[in-house]
Amino acid sequence: RRSMYRPASNPSPCHHLAPVSTTVAAFGPQNDPCYVMSIASSSDGKYLATSLSTQAVKVYQRTEDGGIAALVELTGHGAAVTDVTIPLPHEPCTVCSSSLDGTVRLWDCRAAEGQREVMKFVAGFAKEFASATLGGGNDHLVVGAQNEQVVFWDRRVGTGLEVFEDSHSEDVTRVRFQPGRRNRLFTAGVDGLACAFDVGGCPADINDEDGLLTVMHTGCAIVELGFVSGAEDDDVLWLLTGNEDAWFYNAGDDADTIGNTLAYIPDTRGAAQRSSFAAGIHAGGLSQQVDYLVGCFSRKEPGGGSTVMVAAGTQGGAVGVYPVVASTDPASSPAVLGAPIAVMDGGHVDIVRAMAWRPDNAAEPPVTGSEDSRVCAWGERKAVDSGGDGRYIQAGGKIGRGDEGGRR
Repeated sequence: RRSMYRPASNPSPCHHLAPVSTTVAAFGPQNDPCYVMSIASSSDGKYLATSLSTQAVKVYQRTEDGGIAALVELTGHGAAVTDVTIPLPHEPCTVCSSSLDGTVRLWDCRAAEGQREVMKFVAGFAKEFASATLGGGNDHLVVGAQNEQVVFWDRRVGTGLEVFEDSHSEDVTRVRFQPGRRNRLFTAGVDGLACAFDVGGCPADINDEDGLLTVMHTGCAIVELGFVSGAEDDDVLWLLTGNEDAWFYNAGDDADTIGNTLAYIPDTRGAAQRSSFAAGIHAGGLSQQVDYLVGCFSRKEPGGGSTVMVAAGTQGGAVGVYPVVASTDPASSPAVLGAPIAVMDGGHVDIVRAMAWRPDNAAEPPVTGSEDSRVCAWGERKAVDSGGDGRYIQAGGKIGRGDEGGRR
């Protein structure tokens, strides 16, 4: 078994980011503003799809000056949009959405108005869908989460294929195919379980018993999942739970290690607040109180591997980004958060619901969406020395540690 540990680089300074551009996703009455619920990025980073509380999906395009511009608005859902993805690397204009109206839909952003909805998937037993995505070896599997079931359709003909009924005992909250390993599907649910399946091979042979690779247990409802890239492709799975804990698992090729715990951060909000306070980072009130988690990201390091980071925010709309400081024994000892490496403040005045960011690409600066209806793109303001700990979780199944004299 390969070593999970290696030295990490010195701590980065904290970059204070300011909004480069701010747009209002939709205007509504003061007592019922439009919320930006989620943001999904295309594989090339050029397009961003946002789900809005107006039952619409709004798609943006990055501009050369680091900002964003509205491209199209996708309308047709008859109830709240619960999930949105741009799932295919080679089809950056294909958007997948799910809704409480009982449908999963595929959209083509290049099409003329009135022709952008290209396919609609339903199941007679399903009244609503909480999540949806598109993938598989030939990118023909459309997957939706309905109650405790995972529903499959064949994109090529629009017909149903299979229903996984025994993997989760409570509602499934997220379904995602793993980038770079398109036959691998991950599901997460209110039962605190995350499951990994191999859904390759003949579509008619898909089943949840033979395809199950591993089950991960968090002990609390899982509200979000994703992947961060490392030295050996996208091989770290991250999960955020309803009680604001962050979990990280091995999602590499090795069948013996997939699902192994890499890091667990109990009370991640509290860890972020304590880290901000210790580092003297007071912008946006992050050193006083952190109220929620936004998502996870990674940044490649010159020596190999990646620093994995958690973004967390305040009720007033400030967001801090913190490196994960892993323990030497992640299975039994929790991780903490290092000093913040980035702070975004001055763009939002309410809870930030979603964030898209690729720290390795200067052409893809952070974009955030909030309950204040705003979508903000961020750029550098200034850098201050954050001090802090030099041990970081390294993607690729590696955990990095700095000098032993660092803060614990």
